[in-house]
Amino acid sequence: MEWLQQHYELTTIETALVAGTALLAGLMRGFAGFGSALTIAPVLALAVGPRTAIPAILIVMLVTSIQLVPKAWNNANWSTVIPLSVGGAIGIPIGAWLLVVVDQELIRRSISLTVIFFAVLMFVGWRYKGSVKPLFSAIAGGVGGFISGAAAAGGPAVIMFLLAGPESAARNRAAIILYFLFTQAVALIVYSFGGLMTAKTLWVALPMLPTIVLGTWIGEKFFGKASDQLYRRIALAFLLAIGLSTLFA
Repeated sequence: MEWLQQHYELTTIETALVAGTALLAGLMRGFAGFGSALTIAPVLALAVGPRTAIPAILIVMLVTSIQLVPKAWNNANWSTVIPLSVGGAIGIPIGAWLLVVVDQELIRRSISLTVIFFAVLMFVGWRYKGSVKPLFSAIAGGVGGFISGAAAAGGPAVIMFLLAGPESAARNRAAIILYFLFTQAVALIVYSFGGLMTAKTLWVALPMLPTIVLGTWIGEKFFGKASDQLYRRIALAFLLAIGLSTLFA
């Protein structure tokens, strides 16, 4: 216990904020099925800075992705998953490079703007209208990887692309899970070489793990009877509010 007190790098207030934000993110995941990283990123970047927040978020998301792999593996259409993931692996180092070299206040505000941008797009129902070809999958994965590398908020770019295709919900879900599993692992490797994986990163991730699991369980149970349309509207309104509030903080 004494060793923990000496090496733990967060204050009590920071720990409560980190754990509480992860609980809300879990509620978002259980409530609407998306938006957990978008929920955490702007708040955590404000609390501990983007260079600590983004790798910590990816650690938590990677753990939750691993839990979902078995079913996703069997449902996956690999002709979509492979180019999507390769594109993401190319985009992530570019985004991570920006995270290292660009002013942290600019990155923090860019995260908030990214959340606002995708929340508005999903609010109005915009969808990619083209065909889902390997090249386009790679481009969409690259865009998502770039945003994830810099801001941990690239999910909607990939989700909106996949929803335009002819695949079933099960296959789209599998593609998302496996894409994130692969790109999150790549991102953590890139961050390690870039010097972004520090002891503080792990301390920030640690209190998020139990609360995001708890939040997801509560979200599934408490909001399970609401309509899909209500899920979407409330979840997107919540994301928009987070983006706007952290942008001007």
